Amino acid sequence: MKKTLGIIGCGAMGRLIGLHVQDRLAHLYDLAGVSSRTEAHAETLGRELSVPAMPLDTLISRCDVLVESASAAAMPSIVRACLAAQKEVICLSVGGFSLDAALLDEVTRQSCLVHVPSGAVAGLDGIRSMREMGLESLALTTVKRPESLGLADISALPPAGEGFSPEARLVFEGNAAEAIRRFPANVNIAVALSLAGNGFESTTVRLIADPSARGTRHSITARAGSCSLEVAAAPAPLRENPRSSALAMYSVPALLRQLASPLRLAG
Repeated sequence: MKKTLGIIGCGAMGRLIGLHVQDRLAHLYDLAGVSSRTEAHAETLGRELSVPAMPLDTLISRCDVLVESASAAAMPSIVRACLAAQKEVICLSVGGFSLDAALLDEVTRQSCLVHVPSGAVAGLDGIRSMREMGLESLALTTVKRPESLGLADISALPPAGEGFSPEARLVFEGNAAEAIRRFPANVNIAVALSLAGNGFESTTVRLIADPSARGTRHSITARAGSCSLEVAAAPAPLRENPRSSALAMYSVPALLRQLASPLRLAG
């Protein structure tokens, strides 16, 4: 039996997820509607997808599964509304967990499911397995252009070091908890890794500003005993929103397909 699906957040991500669901997953899900804090955005996307735009509470009440693609600031209240209605929700704005310390505890006490897609990187399944093995270290290095970090002049920052271009500068090095406090707009991957691993305090983050970078790059390294894992990703941007990752967008329909399948692949 098909489930009803609702999309919360009507920006580039919400639009492309809706189009993909209707084009590729219509045999699994009925798209019931969309919702946004900006009513005009919801109405515009609703017309394009031929589904109604409706208030958040109404959409939640009519759907089996919700996809949150709004913002890290809005995510906690959206998740709480889904929990109160006992509805499954897929969260793209996982940075919301870093903005609301109580949310994660509330989620773990509920019986309904909150899903975090793999987003812009692969390998979260391997990190979870290594946690069971006894995860000893987990590190994320992210390279971005300075303007993506809101930095106009990086000349006073220390060089990034071996393996980076001469122009690259080290913006931050520390644990994910501190990275979240200092760079809340750039933490989605750090949050997802911390949730998969041993938590925010045990996850190391390095943030590099490189004027010669063609886009954002992520490198993840993990170790548990004799087992090591290395993942490198340079997610392609969405044409509709250069700051968004195509890989992150497609991780949502991949998760939706998995949830509807009787054969569940770990990941």
